[in-house]
Amino acid sequence: MKPDLSVIIATFNRAKNLEKCLESLTCQSFSNFEVIIVDGGSTDNTKNVIKKFERKLKIKKIIFKKPQLAQVRDIGWRKAKSPIVAWIDDDVIVSKNWAKEIIDTFKKDKKIAGVSGPNIIPKKLLKNRDIFTFYQAKGIFSLLGKFWEKFFLEGKKYEPGKILKCGAWSPGANFPHCLKLKNPTEVDYLEACNMALRRDLVAKVGGFDFDFKGTAEWSELDLAIRIKKLGYRLVFNPKVRVTHFISQQGVYSRRKSAEERMENFFKFYFRHIFKPFPNYIFKFIIYLLFLNSYWLYKAIKTKNLSWLGGWLGSLRGLKYLYER
Repeated sequence: MKPDLSVIIATFNRAKNLEKCLESLTCQSFSNFEVIIVDGGSTDNTKNVIKKFERKLKIKKIIFKKPQLAQVRDIGWRKAKSPIVAWIDDDVIVSKNWAKEIIDTFKKDKKIAGVSGPNIIPKKLLKNRDIFTFYQAKGIFSLLGKFWEKFFLEGKKYEPGKILKCGAWSPGANFPHCLKLKNPTEVDYLEACNMALRRDLVAKVGGFDFDFKGTAEWSELDLAIRIKKLGYRLVFNPKVRVTHFISQQGVYSRRKSAEERMENFFKFYFRHIFKPFPNYIFKFIIYLLFLNSYWLYKAIKTKNLSWLGGWLGSLRGLKYLYER
């Protein structure tokens, strides 16, 4: 029987996380789905973990060793057999009705192109993400957190799926507050670690853009928004829930290129968000100064000058803007 849903998981040397992720998929209330695992050439126990679950889940394994995550994520939907494709990270645990809620949401409206939901991060793991550094800081850094929330996030810290004028995204999907929402709500983007799209629309826009470099931050949002611009809706369903146990193993080590991250940000921002209005220009300039100050802070704190690559990435981003 043809599956109704294809679940795509990119993984690399995170066997313990992957095992918990796959275990949660065996507990789904909806069972007509396939699992496509794109392994980046893991050298840990990943192979045995996958083998363990092949009897419980319909698993298709793909070995794809290129480090460019846009290409890794892209190959998954091309091998999928179902009309709906969903991407989750290998360090998430999906809720019991996760798959069922995805399918049900798409059935409600043919104009819904994409579905996302909460990816709740346990409080003790918030420190594993740069964006939450300011929220848990004390002293002067706590003031920076308030500035971030009020100025850059425009007071929308707890709202899911919003992209603000400066280019920052609201982290509301990471906090339990979003679980209080009673109904699906329309959003600007989908959560990269928990997003589902109609496969025919992914094909229509050509899939992921390989110009997003390295770990390809923003490429997932770019894909969803390109589909949205065709005249479709992106929605956040509070019942499409995952818990995100942010891992600093495996592919995480590849996320330390500030240069690539800044180049990807420029590409996304000026393709989808920027408008030639004074408030956009002003907020973007302040945000750019803020980000590059952060790269300096990281370089000093870690005694690793590679973080200053963010400055070079900004210059290349400005070059990209000029060439446009």
